[in-house]
Amino acid sequence: MRKNIMKKTIITTLLTAVFIMSGCQNQSGNTDANSSFFEKTGVDETSDSTTATDAQNAETTDTTETQTADSSDTGSDDYTEQIRGEVNEIVASSADLSDELVKINELYNKYDLMRMSAETQTAMNELSQWPILVWKFEDASLADRIIEKDPANSGEYKSEYDRWESYVTTIAEQMSYVYEGGSIQSMIINENIAMRYKQDAYSNASALADLNGEVTFSFPDSTPCGFYGAYDGDCYLIITEGMESDSYNVRVHIDDDHSFDGTGYIQEYPGEEEVIHFTSDDDTIKGTISYFALGATFYVSETDGAIVGPEEAYYFTFKY
Repeated sequence: MRKNIMKKTIITTLLTAVFIMSGCQNQSGNTDANSSFFEKTGVDETSDSTTATDAQNAETTDTTETQTADSSDTGSDDYTEQIRGEVNEIVASSADLSDELVKINELYNKYDLMRMSAETQTAMNELSQWPILVWKFEDASLADRIIEKDPANSGEYKSEYDRWESYVTTIAEQMSYVYEGGSIQSMIINENIAMRYKQDAYSNASALADLNGEVTFSFPDSTPCGFYGAYDGDCYLIITEGMESDSYNVRVHIDDDHSFDGTGYIQEYPGEEEVIHFTSDDDTIKGTISYFALGATFYVSETDGAIVGPEEAYYFTFKY
């Protein structure tokens, strides 16, 4: 995986670029979480984190498990204020934004490990809501600091953020298509919700680094996983981790009549860009996916012509 993502200096002058709603184009062949952005915008801190869990718990009753678990097993303890305090401490004590993101990742891993260590699937599903808050609070803190640096754009920024956030659960559900109907679906949806806030936090951190003049800023990690394209449209590319090691699940949705799923693997060649090599589930389409912080391109190398033509390229702008 790439260790650093290209720094987005354009966000200094176009602060709302992190909320671009573009889509895809076909090119033929050749600070303090206690007074955070949530309170300023009236956002419900737990609405996204509990939706998936509540829905799954309502429809899933595992008769093979007779549970008389205590609160630590069912995950019923409320960690909201604990997480808020830990995020505040990291923000206050970090040397710079790069250091801050490293520590926030470690905090996320702490609560994700708690989820993974649960003894039952029901408890894992319930505990999966808490890692979301780590990135949600961090994202809000970064947004607050951006507004403090550039108050003239605060109204537009808040409006765009509200619109972006209104799609978080919908996008996370779309990204969890592989697990539809399964007992772990709610947990996967919550994981994808957390990753949407992480993706936005990274964008905000990059914007704030530019505003602060932090020339050494870099992301602590990078992944091709994400939702690329117009989050309010029907043209998108989804990349998520596959069940096999170093594999990816891929859904290419050009429109409702042109959509296909498949599997991808990263191959690296000396001196060349890292790309995902894709094969559709029915083996009729093959191609490559190149990706970066602001978008991805799917190039068709082999096809039977039923859905896409040979040597066509589809560019999906914006990474949600």
